[in-house]
Amino acid sequence: MAAPSTDLHLIRAARRVFTGPAALLDDPDQRTRSARYLADLARPYGLDLPDGPGQEAPGRSHAEMAEALIGALVPPQEPVDLLVLAFARHDVLPGRATATYLSHLCPGTPLSFAVCDQGPAAVVSGLRLAHAYASSGGGTTALLIAVDQAVLPYRTPTPAPARQQAVGMLYRTTPADGAVRGPEHTGDVVHAPARMTGLRQHADVAADEVAALAGSELAALSAGRTDARVVLGSDLAAAWPTHPTGGVTVTPPGQPVTGLWWTLPDALAAGPDRPRPVLTADYDPDLRYLCLTGWETTPVDTRPR
Repeated sequence: MAAPSTDLHLIRAARRVFTGPAALLDDPDQRTRSARYLADLARPYGLDLPDGPGQEAPGRSHAEMAEALIGALVPPQEPVDLLVLAFARHDVLPGRATATYLSHLCPGTPLSFAVCDQGPAAVVSGLRLAHAYASSGGGTTALLIAVDQAVLPYRTPTPAPARQQAVGMLYRTTPADGAVRGPEHTGDVVHAPARMTGLRQHADVAADEVAALAGSELAALSAGRTDARVVLGSDLAAAWPTHPTGGVTVTPPGQPVTGLWWTLPDALAAGPDRPRPVLTADYDPDLRYLCLTGWETTPVDTRPR
């Protein structure tokens, strides 16, 4: 009997921009408790928070953004085995065990993790977790959710994301069942099936080493194909000004965690009649992580319906 597959197949993705304040802070008592809690956390670091019980944190909580994507991506009849929440910026409600809360909301009540303090590398670390979990045996359905929180009631050393947005990606260790019809965009959901063919994560990469290492790794991931599409994070493009431009999409700046993964489904969906490799690469100049992934798009049926 053949060993079960540990490949990760992207089944579908969802993405959404969020505006307005956190719904939980509509309650004046909750706002007061939240402000007191945040003030206690910030005081040892010399951070000042606005005074007054009526002060609202205008950001959206990680849980609210992720909950919306769970509802869009995961039907009740499709239980999930593993849920990973990836983020870099603090939540407006930091007292909540968000990954555990999301497990309660997700079909299957999956094992859940939160990956943080890794900047843009958090999503790739989440993919490594999903692959390791799949390698432990048996089929796996994994839900990876990345969030960018744009507004906090105190200053942080890094610039805020340009907007509040989230991306959810549903993976299985087996391809999508039946004939794949697509690619399709249905509301927030993008159907652009693909198989992850490689994942490379390098720590402590100096800025003057980025170009050579990124170039060699992209060449290895493309396996000699000259028609690969490449999605580059904006920070990597800035650190590698001589990067290739043919077939390359550079993500807009300002979305450190979600930007690359917001763009990936569009690259996977382009030209479905001729599958080709799609590669991603990003670099964090502060934490000095260089992360790359490779994808193989799935042939789809593009005949008129």
